[in-house]
Amino acid sequence: MTVSDYIVDFFCKKAINHFFGYQGTMIAYFVDAIHRNPNVFNHSCYNEQGASFAACGYAQASGKCGVAYSTSGPGAVNLLSGVANAFFDSEPVIFITGQLNTYEYTHIEGMRQQGFQEINIVEMAKPITKYAVQIDDASRVRYEIEKAWYMANEGRKGSVLLDIPMNIQRTVIDLDSLIGYTEPQLKEEEKVDYNLIYDSLHTASRPLVLVGNGVDMSSYSRLQEFIAINKLPVVTSLLARDFMAGEELCFGFIGGSYGTRIANLLSVAKADLLLAIGISLGKRQTGVKVNDFAQKAKLIRIDIDPYQLQNKIKEDEVQFKIDAKVFIDGLQLKKYTKDTSRWIEFANCARQALDGFDKNLPERIPNLYVEYLSRKMDRNYNVISDVGQHMMWMAQSFNLKSGQKLLFSGGHGAMGYALPAAIGAYYGNGNPCLCVSGDGSFQMNIQELQWIVRENIPIKIVVMNNKCLGMIRLVQEDYIESRYEGVSEGNNYAACDFVKVAQAYGIPSQRVADLEAMNNISFVDTRAELVEVILNNDTVAVPKTYFGEPIYNQMPYIPKNIMDDLLSFEG
Repeated sequence: MTVSDYIVDFFCKKAINHFFGYQGTMIAYFVDAIHRNPNVFNHSCYNEQGASFAACGYAQASGKCGVAYSTSGPGAVNLLSGVANAFFDSEPVIFITGQLNTYEYTHIEGMRQQGFQEINIVEMAKPITKYAVQIDDASRVRYEIEKAWYMANEGRKGSVLLDIPMNIQRTVIDLDSLIGYTEPQLKEEEKVDYNLIYDSLHTASRPLVLVGNGVDMSSYSRLQEFIAINKLPVVTSLLARDFMAGEELCFGFIGGSYGTRIANLLSVAKADLLLAIGISLGKRQTGVKVNDFAQKAKLIRIDIDPYQLQNKIKEDEVQFKIDAKVFIDGLQLKKYTKDTSRWIEFANCARQALDGFDKNLPERIPNLYVEYLSRKMDRNYNVISDVGQHMMWMAQSFNLKSGQKLLFSGGHGAMGYALPAAIGAYYGNGNPCLCVSGDGSFQMNIQELQWIVRENIPIKIVVMNNKCLGMIRLVQEDYIESRYEGVSEGNNYAACDFVKVAQAYGIPSQRVADLEAMNNISFVDTRAELVEVILNNDTVAVPKTYFGEPIYNQMPYIPKNIMDDLLSFEG
């Protein structure tokens, strides 16, 4: 058995059967091992970034570890955006890069490069991985792959990179002589004072649960049961948007400038207790003026990442450094809250008033397209959004059904994520996928349409085409005196005819330019299809918080008398 065979077999034993990558000389032996193993599937992209995003989508949809590979040099560098994405969004993904033969190195300090396509990918990857190492000794393969698996999946999950020289990949190893990795003795989980939490819930008049991406899918049902028993309103992060989506007790997501009005209002200005579980509470969630966040609330934070907890939101906040799953498993499924009916009634009335104000705004036409689209999708769909204005329209207005997942590139915010991530998501859980992109984002990885055609993947693609980079255009309008550059037609940007491009790949395509046409589209479940939605080029994403404002005070502004009434409620 070679090193490459050993690694592929290791993943098989972990029930990881899908590999995403692009062939190259320095990774050829590893790819050959995948090819020769009858229990795994190799999926070839058309740019290594596509493979890296597909592995992220696979991890998001399945909850399992994704695997992506590339050759050395430019191939390895192309993986890095996906490496960063997995790191920031806590996705367990192992990246494997090929490298020059070890005997080709000179080890002369300061020499830029000795061999063709040589690059020190390990040092480049270290800041955006939990662990990155070159396996330069074949006898260490068991140790390193076991450590890589442990690092990717334990604690706060994330990316790991293994760089494997070509001669190491093909080396035959003696299995009996291999030394394994000994998992470190984990520090005992911090003791949670559950009584403090239960007492806090009991004394609170306006409790609110904040749920983030740190809450694993396997914990959803138990946490939902606790929430239902105690009749607790819930607000999520953007990445946890599918938690309890559509349920009466879920009041949207906090997302800084573009979060839902009701979520921002409840979390910032109204709740008197915030139980934050697996949510980072970064400035995109709290707003830049952190001191304005949860002014009237006691804050209890549950987070596995000690560095996140160092970023204090309130001086008197209560913190427990513990895995969200362990915390949720320890919750007693009993009622601790007082009667929350008046609080929930207020939240529902406030949501109705705020949504009613937004409903007929002319700026919200793109949101209506998204609402219409959500009606078309069956319950089992993975829904993957790219980055741009359409990401906000999707987060705000896609009405998720039970069983649907909504996936984003969150912290890294990578344009071009959705198409390859949808491919990975399809293989992650076997469910059909909807990919929603913008004209800017879609052109980043448009070549992966060939991947979809080649493997006959039934992905539905919707391109929201306003012929500009809308979010950047607004930045130029608000802060750079409308000096447009690189954002729209006539100033170094243009969008292609997406229908013709998709048809050139053999994908059935159509174009819609009004809501009636959008409402009349129908999809065929068994094939890939593309719909191009033509929008005005002056689209905006609203509501939006401007810099320095409390995040609940979003444009277009709610009439003062309505906002004053909402802020005056004490419960």
